[in-house]
Amino acid sequence: MLLLTLFCVASLISTICLILYPECGLRPSYESFLETGKRITAGRYAKTGEFPWHVSIQSNGKHICGGTVISALWILTAAHCFAEEVPPDLTVVVGGTDLSRPLEQHRPDSLILHENFDRMSMQNDIALILLSNPIEFSNEKIPICLPFIYDINTWQHCWIAGWGTTSAASHVLQKARMKLISREECLERIPQLEENMLCAELEKGERGVDSGGPLVCSYWNTMKWFQVGIVSWGEDCAEKPNHEILISVYSYRGWIETETAIRGKPFFIEGVDNHANGEVVLSRAETQLVFLECRLLLFISLIAIRLL
Repeated sequence: MLLLTLFCVASLISTICLILYPECGLRPSYESFLETGKRITAGRYAKTGEFPWHVSIQSNGKHICGGTVISALWILTAAHCFAEEVPPDLTVVVGGTDLSRPLEQHRPDSLILHENFDRMSMQNDIALILLSNPIEFSNEKIPICLPFIYDINTWQHCWIAGWGTTSAASHVLQKARMKLISREECLERIPQLEENMLCAELEKGERGVDSGGPLVCSYWNTMKWFQVGIVSWGEDCAEKPNHEILISVYSYRGWIETETAIRGKPFFIEGVDNHANGEVVLSRAETQLVFLECRLLLFISLIAIRLL
């Protein structure tokens, strides 16, 4: 009976910490704290919790673009997915991989396109969606981390996921491995590559890329995943690996912080927003400290279970 009680307490602590003090880039339902964070299962289709930050942006109930949860109130995506105003029937679907099943839906409060977005060159192809109501984080709904460096050699094990945008789009989230390539190599095939864009190579024959969706990469030994790029445009060639052009998220961190602050709902990397008025509940240092305390309590509980 005591063993069961301790197990329940440990589970409760873990759940409360995740909801109140979410740490970005983790996948608690997909890998344990003992794993490295670099593992993505083989296969074409994503498992539940494998990409808990990935969302489906829909119009009239149909998938039009991918996006990423960066906090409880903010979704990061591409500007070319939209006209100047939010479609009246726009919804953001979170927390699942199978769009044929009932999933949690959120209505947008406002849409922010980059003020210098150019539909011809696709320069500054980045947008933010402010949700009307906050996402309550769970094992299937986790914010992604934003990158802390531009250097593409820093990132490892990069993946992309999506439902596709054609009539034959899969209703189950698909995934594919991608490799970041140097700007010099990319310019040989895509001379119109603009500043603040990245180039990544998709394996031959792979599909499932979403406009507006994230390119996520791991960093060395950590379990965390970072959104390095936003899918903007790319080649479509079945005979050789495709080159996808992505917006460099690192280049727009300042823009993201400024735009979210202007709207009174400032973005913080831990994804902690005050659900009532958008003011910061805890500072970054305080949030990290509380989350560390939660982990410590969980660790003590697990040790107690093992000793019994």
